[in-house]
Amino acid sequence: MTKKEKYLYKELKELVESLPPRTRILTVREMMRKYSISQCIIDRVLRKLKEEKLIVSFVGDGMYTTGGEDILTLEKRKKVVIVVPDYPSSHTAMVTECLKRQAENEDLMGRVIYVHEESGLRECLKSVIFDAAVILPKKMPIDKQDIIFIKSLAVPVVVLELNTEVVNIDSVGTDDEYCGAIAANHLVSLGHRRIAVMNPEPMTPTAQSRITGFLKQARLSGIDAHLIDCGTEFGMSAPVKAYDKMKVLIEGRKLDFTGLFIISDGSALGVKKLLREKGIAVPSQFSIIGCDNIPESAFFSPPLTTIDKNIDKWAVHAFEIIRSRFNGDKSDAKHINIVPELIKRESTAVASDIEKTRKK
Repeated sequence: MTKKEKYLYKELKELVESLPPRTRILTVREMMRKYSISQCIIDRVLRKLKEEKLIVSFVGDGMYTTGGEDILTLEKRKKVVIVVPDYPSSHTAMVTECLKRQAENEDLMGRVIYVHEESGLRECLKSVIFDAAVILPKKMPIDKQDIIFIKSLAVPVVVLELNTEVVNIDSVGTDDEYCGAIAANHLVSLGHRRIAVMNPEPMTPTAQSRITGFLKQARLSGIDAHLIDCGTEFGMSAPVKAYDKMKVLIEGRKLDFTGLFIISDGSALGVKKLLREKGIAVPSQFSIIGCDNIPESAFFSPPLTTIDKNIDKWAVHAFEIIRSRFNGDKSDAKHINIVPELIKRESTAVASDIEKTRKK
């Protein structure tokens, strides 16, 4: 081996031995950029790592660590692509991790594919070899061309967060409108009569459904709730937009409500930061409820009351559908609706107590 080969061999061997089995590693081009080494040297080092059975490559799907597992076993393991939007959000991250973990539990090889807002599924998956796919749509309603592509695939496909009964595609999701209704009902049950819903996210159909559910439930309770839209576009920071909007409301003396539903947990951080700076205590002077039950929400100060969409159950049911299709199930498309639930923590309080505190 040349000095460069010895250096790269040592670096790559330490890397692959530190990773779990079936972890996808860098492509040759990525290695060329990272290590500033020619392709021929990289090819020779990779060949040696394959001979030592430390990595295995699949045509059209890249290279993976073996972790000492039998290569033939790895090659027989079915490959599932997990297709998610590349828009950074705690919700997308939660869905991705749950699906990856469930793929591992099902002894399947999961690979995450990130789809840009302007890209189509066909373009993103054209060079990928896979046996099944789980897709979190980048927007809803899903693009017509994406539907046509999904229906053309000869492998099992499950779409998340989408009612696909009309187009006859397997789906699993949670009713986002019901999430909003639960949030409104919780605030009303605590005696709040002046409530609002804040949208610090881009106005996606998911966001719209949560808002609609909240406003409908408020109206059923005889309350005319406020809608606070932060005007967020793709690429903007939702917590920052929430912070800025709340600042405008407070400084303009327009904080004329006692309970607020923020449609995503992560964005609640921005609101809570601003309230703390302005000396408004949660929940003694103001109630907040979020949605998604991200892991961090239990560690907010105070811990955030939220709506849990039970995303872990999405993953379980999605892979149950895929497994049944692998086993020859050719029945009509399955549509599974996971029921959301209220997670009561410490960021909401009885409205009468808040009113008394504000008067003081």
